Amino acid sequence: MFNKITILSLSILPISLILGNFAVNFNIILIDLLVLYQCYKAKKWEWIKDDIFKLLLIFYLYLIINSIISYYILDNIDHAGLIRSIAFIKFILLGYSFRLLLTSENDLETIFKFWTIIISIVIFDIFFERLFGHNVLGYTSLDSTRIVSFFKNEAVVGGLVLCFGFTVTTFFLEKKLQFNSKIFFNLFLFILPISIFVSGERSNFIKSLIIFGLILFIINKGKLLIEKKILLVSLIFILFSVTFLNQNIYIKQTEFFKRVIFSEKSAKFTDRFQNIKYFAHYDVSLKIFKDFPFSGIGNKNFRFVCHDEKYFDKTVKFTTQRCNTHPHQVHFEILSEQGLIGYLFLFYIFYIFFKKNLISIKLSKNIFHFGSTMLLILSFMPLIPGGSFFSTFSGSLFWIVFSIANLNLSKNYTN
Repeated sequence: MFNKITILSLSILPISLILGNFAVNFNIILIDLLVLYQCYKAKKWEWIKDDIFKLLLIFYLYLIINSIISYYILDNIDHAGLIRSIAFIKFILLGYSFRLLLTSENDLETIFKFWTIIISIVIFDIFFERLFGHNVLGYTSLDSTRIVSFFKNEAVVGGLVLCFGFTVTTFFLEKKLQFNSKIFFNLFLFILPISIFVSGERSNFIKSLIIFGLILFIINKGKLLIEKKILLVSLIFILFSVTFLNQNIYIKQTEFFKRVIFSEKSAKFTDRFQNIKYFAHYDVSLKIFKDFPFSGIGNKNFRFVCHDEKYFDKTVKFTTQRCNTHPHQVHFEILSEQGLIGYLFLFYIFYIFFKKNLISIKLSKNIFHFGSTMLLILSFMPLIPGGSFFSTFSGSLFWIVFSIANLNLSKNYTN
């Protein structure tokens, strides 16, 4: 019974993310409780001696202390940041869940089969919405250039496809597949960047294109049904064709060039980036960082501090729209909210983790391990806009992939 509950809770992670914050938080807490119960029952606590886990715990304590200090020092903020910092432990435990709960690769395969079915349905729904203007349930995006799919009113479906899609694809391509399965996952790999492109999410599309290219570069050609060069040229051809055949896609995917490359000449080329609304978020986050360089303003407090009149800058085009729930860029978010101390410590943790994974990948040549590690590394791409590192949706995606990379690193399951 315990094993069935474990497999079910891990299998429905994509569904819980679609259903919303309550569902995914409930599911993650359930998974965390399963981890603690399993460790208590089996007296299996050696993982807490893991150096990455110890460092994450120290960072967790820093988040809480920093939030407490910020709460008493800053004006006009609430206790939501402190609550979010305290709740961050759920992500740390989630990051060890696959490693601690799965004892057989068959269990992992069962989970990934569920994920494949779910993401296949989501991909179908993306194309359906692009063709008919609404998804299969009738949800319509307020922005015709973006796809909401099953998320109803949030254009984040590309992030779901990116993380779960490439995870399951690299897992199955690493295995010896029957011919029909080989056809399916070759097609699946090919359609992933196209579906994200169609969704209108440029940042996730850039990441998908990078990881697609890296997979093609290192994968054994025997895993593919079509030559790598032909596959890449075909992808580029389809992307260009889709762009010019659909007006909404054309508007979205050429927007950057119109605002930056082909905009009116400025004294400096970098000034043209002010035509992008995220530039105002970046600008105010850096100014906040300059004011609080060491500790930042505390978790989730950007939304409050950005309203301060001293951060109004008439030379920045969208300065009146500078505020949001987060700066929409992971480096600026961590610098402004956790300061240089939190930023350097967090990236020291991930430097060690990525180094261990890359060494392991070099030895094993495992495309599945490579895929999950690259997804994590791409989460820290500079300048590219993205979700909040500490939010429920983006945070869950990151720590799910972290947990899978952690599993591959530990090799704690039987082959």
